[in-house]
Amino acid sequence: MEEKIIIRPPTSRDAPAMRDLAEQSHVLSVNSTYYYALMAHHFQETSMVAESNGDLCAFLTGYSPPRHDNTLFVWQVGVGKKWLGRGLGKKLLIELVVEKQPLFLEATITLDNKPSINLFRSVARHFSADHLFTTTPFFSEEDLGAGEEAEHLMRVGPFETIKSTFMYGGTNAYI
Repeated sequence: MEEKIIIRPPTSRDAPAMRDLAEQSHVLSVNSTYYYALMAHHFQETSMVAESNGDLCAFLTGYSPPRHDNTLFVWQVGVGKKWLGRGLGKKLLIELVVEKQPLFLEATITLDNKPSINLFRSVARHFSADHLFTTTPFFSEEDLGAGEEAEHLMRVGPFETIKSTFMYGGTNAYI
């Protein structure tokens, strides 16, 4: 029997589980629990979580950059180990784009993070949108400090009129 997954906006009470998922990924920068609580509280409109049977299985944090209301910047997409390979990160991104109707979706990604690069390319294909992954760093190693890799900008869009095959209305979605 397939497990039911609910997609909804995050709450500050999701913060510990969001942090745990980031830590389990071994790829994402792990922020403080306070950071995840703040993201869930301040950017609830541009972030999402997926849960199954009361357990968080994935999250997406994002925001609209100042002076760029037509752009959604994705800070992190984290998926629990049990849920990898099921397209859950892609579903979160698609639902965010469908609900918020941005002109562009952006993120910064290190050159060696092929899963994230492929995730955003897959979303671009889903919407038949263009994508650009910059060769020049958005943030260089010097910008970020010792031990950090350069981050390159991934930009998807512009998006045309958006419709979803699993669009939801309201605060809960069942996929």
